[in-house]
Amino acid sequence: MPLVTVLAIVLSGCSSTPPAKTPTSAPNGTVAQGGTVTIGVWQAPTTLLDAGIVGNLPFADVIAAPVEEGLLWYRSTAATATTSSEADYWSPDLATAVPTLADGGVQTSGCADAAAMCVTWHLRQGVHWDDGSALTSHDVCDTFAFHWLAYGALGKPSPTPLWSTTGWNQATKCTELDPSTAVVDFKSQYGPYLALGSGVDGILPAAVLDPIMASGGNLESSAASLDLTKGSGNAAAFKGTASLGTVLDGTGPFVMSSDTPGSQVVLVRNPNYWNQTGLARLDKIIFRIEPDLATERKDVRSGAVQVGLNLGLAALPALDAAVRAHTAPLTVDPVAGSGAEVLMFNLCAADGGLCDNPAVQENEDTADAAIRKAILLGIDRHAIVKAVAPGVTTVPSDSWMNLGASYLDGAAIPTTAADPVTANSMLDAAGDTRNAKCGTAPDGQAFRAAKDGTCIVINLGTSSDDPVRVSVESMIRDDLAKIGINVPAAFAPNAPAARFFSTFAAGGPLATHAFDMALYTVGLGLPGEPDSYSSSWHGDCGGACLNADAIPSSADLGVGMNFSGLNDTQLDTDLDLARNSADLTARAHEYTLAGQRLATLLPAIPLYQQVIVNTYSSSLYGVEQNDLVADFDTAAWYCSGGNCAG
Repeated sequence: MPLVTVLAIVLSGCSSTPPAKTPTSAPNGTVAQGGTVTIGVWQAPTTLLDAGIVGNLPFADVIAAPVEEGLLWYRSTAATATTSSEADYWSPDLATAVPTLADGGVQTSGCADAAAMCVTWHLRQGVHWDDGSALTSHDVCDTFAFHWLAYGALGKPSPTPLWSTTGWNQATKCTELDPSTAVVDFKSQYGPYLALGSGVDGILPAAVLDPIMASGGNLESSAASLDLTKGSGNAAAFKGTASLGTVLDGTGPFVMSSDTPGSQVVLVRNPNYWNQTGLARLDKIIFRIEPDLATERKDVRSGAVQVGLNLGLAALPALDAAVRAHTAPLTVDPVAGSGAEVLMFNLCAADGGLCDNPAVQENEDTADAAIRKAILLGIDRHAIVKAVAPGVTTVPSDSWMNLGASYLDGAAIPTTAADPVTANSMLDAAGDTRNAKCGTAPDGQAFRAAKDGTCIVINLGTSSDDPVRVSVESMIRDDLAKIGINVPAAFAPNAPAARFFSTFAAGGPLATHAFDMALYTVGLGLPGEPDSYSSSWHGDCGGACLNADAIPSSADLGVGMNFSGLNDTQLDTDLDLARNSADLTARAHEYTLAGQRLATLLPAIPLYQQVIVNTYSSSLYGVEQNDLVADFDTAAWYCSGGNCAG
C-alpha cells in the first residue's frame, strides 16, 4: 500500500479530540509529600553547562530547571495562550518584578555613562545558593561579566567555549547599586533584554565564578570545592570537588545529589528553598539517561520511567491506544509548541550570490514567487493535520510568528486554503505550462515546464529518521503532482537528523543550501520572543549589515540559520527595528509587519503547529505544561500517596 495509506491506517486509532491531560490535582484533593519521579532523557548532554552556556540542548535545560533559576522564570503554556505583551511570558523569579519601559524598570534616556539603555533589576532578599552563599547583585554582575564584560568586551576570547554571546554583547556595564539592586547598561536599545539572565542557568553563583575568572579558568573544567548541603540543608546533597559541568549549584526547589555520566542525574528536595510557600513536594527526581528514543518509548509504556518528554508525533497513536486499553500506567499530554512544521524553500537563486553552494540540488524554480504561491494553494494542509495528529494541532496562518507569541494574534494574516484549481490557473498564467517532454503525472496530465522551457522538477527532503515527516513527504508529492509540479519519488536530501541538520563546515544540506524544499520545525527559542526569527530570515542587506547577516555561506563562515537564503530589505528593516527597540508595544508592531511580509514572500509554508508529545505517570499530579522547558514547575509535582509508579 502507498505510505500515506499505511499512515492513515496506523493513525486511525487517534481520537478526534486530544488525549486526556495530566490532572492538576489528585482526585481526593490531598497533596501528598514524598516520592521519587524518574524522567527519561534520550538526548544526554555532554556537560550540564549545555543548558545555554557551552551548548544549547533542550534536555540539558530539563535536567537543570529544578535547580538553576534566573532573574525571570517561565509561565505555563496555558497561562500565556492569550497575552498582550511579550513580558507576559515571564514571571518574577530571583528578581521581584519584570522590568519594562512602561514601569520605569527600563530607561532609554538619563542612564549613567550616557548608556543608550539601562535595566534595573531588584533582587529578592534572603535567597541562598546551594553552596551557602547569599544571592546578591554581585552574582548578577558576575554573570554578565562571564558572558561578555570580562572577556568579549575587552576583545579577549573567553576561556570557556561559550555557545553564544548574542544579546550579552550589547551590555557595556553592570553596576551593583546595593546588594539587592543591579543596573545593566547597554550600548544600544536591545529589545530581547528580558531573556538575558533569565530562565535556566540565567544567573550563576559568584562564589564559583569569581576565582575561576580571576585565574582565567574554564568554567566547564575548573574544579571547585562544593558543599551543597550548606545552603540546602539536605544531607543527601552533593559534597566534594567538581566543576559546574558536572554539578549544578543553584537556588531552586531541588538540589544536586549526584551525576553518573551515561546513567543518571539525581536531584533531591531543597528544604531551605527561598520560596517556602512553594517547597518541592517530591523527595527526589532521577533523570535516567536513555540510549535512544526507542528505548525511552519502551520504558514509558512499561512504567520504568514516569515522565517521558518529546517522544515525537510518531509515538502518539500507540501511546494513546495504550492509555485507552489501560495497558500502560500513564497519561499522554501533547502540548502546542512555539513553532511550526514547515516546508522550507531554497531561494538562493535570488540572493545575489551570497549562497555559494555549488548548487548540486538547487532549483531556481523555488525562487519563483508564483510557484511558491501555487505550491501553498496546492497542498492540502488540513488533510496533513488529519493524517498526522487529528485533534492535537492546527493549520497556522501563512506566517506563524504568532505561535508562542500570542500577543501577535491580531495580525491580519490569511490562512490560505487548498485550492488546486486556482493553483493550476496561476501557473498557466505565469507561463509555467504543461509539457509532454516533462513526463506524465498520475492523473494522466503532463508535468509542467518553466517559461524558459526547462522542466519544473523540485526535490523534497527531510530527516529520514522521523517517520511522520517521511509520510508527509508523500502527501506533498501527491498534492503537487495534481498541479503539474514534479517532485521525484527518490526524496532528497533525505538523511538522518544528525546529518540533515549538520553545520555548514560539515556540509549539512540545509546550511549549504543543497536542497530545493525541506521539511523540519522552525520556532521560537525563547518565551514569547520573535527575535530568534532574525537568525532564520535576516538577509545580507547588500553587504551593509554583516553583523545581522544570517545566511550561511563561505563569506560569513556559515554563521546563521537563514537556510532559505531569503534576502528582503523590508523584512530586514522590520526585524531590525523590533530588535533595536526597548518599547514592547513598538516591537509587537514591527513583528506584526514582519509576519505580514513573510506571508507575502512565502520563504516557507507552515504545515501545522508544532506538537510536543509528553507522557506522565497516572499517579503524578500538579503538572503545568511549558513547551520550551517541560519541567519548569517541578516544585508543584506530587504523587498519589507518595507513590509515583502509577
